[in-house]
Amino acid sequence: MHDRQLSALEYEGELSSGLAEEALAVTARLFDDAESRVRRVVDLGCGPGVGTAALVKTFPAAMVVAVDNSAAMLERTAARAAGLGHADRVETRLLDLDGDLRSLGRCDLAWAAMSIHHAHDEVATLRALRSLIAPLGLLCVLERAEPLSVRCADELGRPGIWDRLAEAHGRWFEHMRPRLPGAMNAEVYPSMLAEAGLNVVIDRPLTRVVEVPRDPMMHQFIAGVLRRSLTNLAGFAGEDDLRARQELLSEAPSSPDRWEGAEVRISRKMFIATAAS
Repeated sequence: MHDRQLSALEYEGELSSGLAEEALAVTARLFDDAESRVRRVVDLGCGPGVGTAALVKTFPAAMVVAVDNSAAMLERTAARAAGLGHADRVETRLLDLDGDLRSLGRCDLAWAAMSIHHAHDEVATLRALRSLIAPLGLLCVLERAEPLSVRCADELGRPGIWDRLAEAHGRWFEHMRPRLPGAMNAEVYPSMLAEAGLNVVIDRPLTRVVEVPRDPMMHQFIAGVLRRSLTNLAGFAGEDDLRARQELLSEAPSSPDRWEGAEVRISRKMFIATAAS
């Protein structure tokens, strides 16, 4: 995996960290209500470790096993944990989602954020995770609800442009859903979890609007999101609106102030489940 891809996943993870923290707060309350301690967590598909760090912070008595099929991702996860002073509480494991997950051992919490849809057989992966969960344990799954969207404060001389582009993006997404990896899964997860022998106790959408940080590298990431969507929106958005956004992207590298007040809307579907008896 290239450094640019790794960085893009890291930036999206940081922008969506508030959603992960919200999901973790709900999960932690469930353990508290059951008077159950979290001693071991499996972070399946940990990516660059943004979520792993949040898990370590939320469950201070737990060992977190960070699992990914990319050695480069695991290196970033380990480096992040070390930088936060938690190297002794994070174990990295190189393993594919379709591999022998039983080798990970028992855990109190199985955490799968934006990962299960990468499995070839999602139900089989969920069933394997069910076998890992200890009594009173939980599985928390986060999957994308809507595509990440960007809205700038500057209307580029075309009042309402961001509302029109958001509406066009929604129509494109609905048109492409059958062909987008993971795009349909948030809707079918309750049935997949049930088929895997899990009882869903919480099924909830999570949404946050985050102001884009004043960070040149983050600005590059946001510009990349907008640039890629230009092709997607052809035929769904007005030519004048697309032209105005193209001009923004042409000017943005030399005019970082153009990102002042820009916002990113991020959403997830959260499913928390227990092993069916």
